[in-house]
Amino acid sequence: MLTGDKVETATSISISSGLKSRKNQLFFMRELTSGNEIHAKLDIFINYATTCCLIIDGKTLSTIMNNEDLKMRFFEQAMRAPCVCICRCSPTQKADVTKLMRSLTNGKRVAGIGDGGNDVGMILEADCGIGIEGKEGMQASLAADFSIKEFGQIKKLILWHGRLSYRRSAVLAQFVFHRGLIISMIQAFFTIMFYFIAIPIYNGYLMMGYSTIYTNLPIFSLVFDEDADVDSVLQFPPLYKSL
Repeated sequence: MLTGDKVETATSISISSGLKSRKNQLFFMRELTSGNEIHAKLDIFINYATTCCLIIDGKTLSTIMNNEDLKMRFFEQAMRAPCVCICRCSPTQKADVTKLMRSLTNGKRVAGIGDGGNDVGMILEADCGIGIEGKEGMQASLAADFSIKEFGQIKKLILWHGRLSYRRSAVLAQFVFHRGLIISMIQAFFTIMFYFIAIPIYNGYLMMGYSTIYTNLPIFSLVFDEDADVDSVLQFPPLYKSL
């Protein structure tokens, strides 16, 4: 979680939003301006990385980002933690952290979620930007890939609309391959049967109509496609509340 709030407020938000579970402890890194102090803190944190939620402020993060070796060590250990909360960070730091996460997570997708103008840089740097329409304006929603009304709709966006979008893209890609394979195999068999003569079996108008008019209905039918039965999805209480 990247926020500009103070440490106490950010800690309360991480607990109320469910990022920190009851069994996890809090590990604070605040007001550290020396590389030696940060190395000493990381030596302690490495023993509790998988069970402690890391709370760090923007001043300490600025010291880490200015040291290449310290930056790599910090992010390698921070990504092992169940929750990382960066407080008092600037919009530039939000964008830098998001960009660094994309390069260090080995091809994993990063989603940036924000509701204000100071989150625009983070949303633009993320693979998928989600903007929340709130009291701070529409800057985040206009810059994002997806716009939602409230934070509780993220679960529905990821579990339902995200799955449908992924499935439709996969089906469309398979259909395009299948459509091209049919016309290619027919041309190949025709050429073999007539002693490898270089004559096309279809004229130009027929080929153009095959790629545009004759095979457009299966593509448009994906818009009305549904993946799962709604009743079977609603039987799960967490997803039912979000729907």
